[in-house]
Amino acid sequence: MKDQMTEHSLSKADSAGRTGLSAGQLMQEAKQQSQALKTIGRWRTIGFVVAAVGAVLLYNGLTGAGRSIPLIAIGTVIVAAGMAAAILCDMGIRNGRRNVEKILDAAQRESSQKARENS
Repeated sequence: MKDQMTEHSLSKADSAGRTGLSAGQLMQEAKQQSQALKTIGRWRTIGFVVAAVGAVLLYNGLTGAGRSIPLIAIGTVIVAAGMAAAILCDMGIRNGRRNVEKILDAAQRESSQKARENS
C-alpha cells in the first residue's frame, strides 16, 4: 500500500515537478524500499532453492530404479513453482530498483530546489 502511495507521489512529481514530500522523507522512503528489495532478494534465492530441490526429485523420478510417475509429477510442479516465484521476485526487484532511482532523483530535485530558494 505504501509503495502505491509512493508511486502515486512520484507520478505527481513527474507531472508537476514536486512530490509534496521533503528530501529527507524521500530519502527515508528510498532506504525503506531498499531494505524491502533485500528481503525480496532472499525470497528469490529461496525460489531457486525450491526449484533445485524439484529438479533433484524430477531427475530421481526419471533415472531412479524404475520410473516413478508421481515423483516426476511432483518434481515438475515444484520446479515450476520455484522458478515462477524466482522470476516474479526478480521482476519485483528490477521494478523496485527503478522506483528507488526515481525517488532519489525526486529527492535530489527537491534539495536543489530548496537550495535555490534559500540563496
